[in-house]
Amino acid sequence: MAEHYDPGLLPRTYFRAPRVPYDFRAMTLGILGFLVYWAGGSLLSAAFRPSDLGDSVTYDIPGAFLAWALELFNRIPFIGSQIENLAKEALRVDVGSLSQYDGWDFTLGGIWFLAVWSFFALGIHRITTLRIARDEGLSIGDSLRFSARNWPTLLLCPVIIAAIIGIFWGCNALAGLLESIPGIGGVLAIVLGPLRLVSTLLIVLVGVGGVFGMPLISAAASWECNGSLDAISRAFSYLFARPLQYFWNYFLIFLFTGLILLVGSWFTTIYASSLDSGNMSDVMTVALNPPPRTIKDGVSAGKLHPDFVALSTEAQQIHKDLDLDLAENRKHPPAMNFATVTKVPWGYKLNVLVYWLLLNLIWLGVSGYALYWLIGASSSVYADLRADVDGTEEDEVFLEEDDQDLEALAEDGPAVEGAVAAGSAAEGAAAEDAAAEEASAADAPAADAPAEAPAPDATPEAPSDETPPAEGKSD
Repeated sequence: MAEHYDPGLLPRTYFRAPRVPYDFRAMTLGILGFLVYWAGGSLLSAAFRPSDLGDSVTYDIPGAFLAWALELFNRIPFIGSQIENLAKEALRVDVGSLSQYDGWDFTLGGIWFLAVWSFFALGIHRITTLRIARDEGLSIGDSLRFSARNWPTLLLCPVIIAAIIGIFWGCNALAGLLESIPGIGGVLAIVLGPLRLVSTLLIVLVGVGGVFGMPLISAAASWECNGSLDAISRAFSYLFARPLQYFWNYFLIFLFTGLILLVGSWFTTIYASSLDSGNMSDVMTVALNPPPRTIKDGVSAGKLHPDFVALSTEAQQIHKDLDLDLAENRKHPPAMNFATVTKVPWGYKLNVLVYWLLLNLIWLGVSGYALYWLIGASSSVYADLRADVDGTEEDEVFLEEDDQDLEALAEDGPAVEGAVAAGSAAEGAAAEDAAAEEASAADAPAADAPAEAPAPDATPEAPSDETPPAEGKSD
């Protein structure tokens, strides 16, 4: 008979690959999150767009924040490029030059990004958490209500981390101020130098924990529902206790997320190419599967591409207007860009509009699934790290029923306490009465006690064997 497999019997620091049970409702939340993020970002960018920028210049405030944040990961092998690819493909980041943005743009974009994705990430985490822990589902409405209740917890986490960093930064600034005093500054530098090193180390550790631990902070808020400080402390503890396991998990997560986006790109390309294979219009060819304008490699590099020369003059002009000679602009079918709808002649606008709608719906589903898998995998990583570090079983998860029971107990507390107090008083009175009766019985006079029976005589004497002499007759 095969032995039963129990993960709890495995030694500590074991590795389990991230697992994300498929749930269409979590994927729907990923799509909703993208739509809200994109719509709000477009409104922000339009509202704060500088008036001196030309209409052809791209201006994306949330995307600018992401592009700035991605520079932190550029030096990480492989993962840096995967994170950049995820931002560009799933979140449609296209910011142009970062020099056209200022500090307020980055701040506003960061606030919008964190506000939107902290909300929807909580719902996705909760659905995935219940799937992993109890194999139960959760409706979209319940997940959104859960996000609304716990949203402040997650929003406070970046504020707390920034405040801690600010405190230690201020300590270093104060030390620099004191050391700049002529005369005693050199003496103070000897004393404050080691303290500055300690505070700088804490700044780096808190910053690293905040940046890399943010996915675990969001997952902890879903699993435990125990406040901002608890979520931060758990995420930092698991990150620094098992750094190799953490980074290996996220290497696999970003690898698989990139694979999802790659397959989605193949799907849209094959879809557009198959349509173009039966197409007889050069304009539709430019919209679906355009050739490059120039040859990029070989001895003929720089010359016009034969397929471009074969296009009609009208199609060539549309090709130039959309700048399709850039490989980046031909990564996806041009029909996915609404600018293509505006450039084609009226006779083709309806066709291209239908393709624009279908291709973007396809890519919206691909992006939603990629975002859902990325966020849901963090829930799995959190459960594995918690089991490895704390030995907590993965079926231990906060349930709202437990919170409702505690609230009911708190509401009924005075009545319960009154009943307990009354019962205790009754028991105390009964005990006192019993003690009084025992004392009365012990203090009663001896006369009232029943007379004792006389002690029986000693053992009766045995009858004598001698016969008394008989009285004789007198003579």
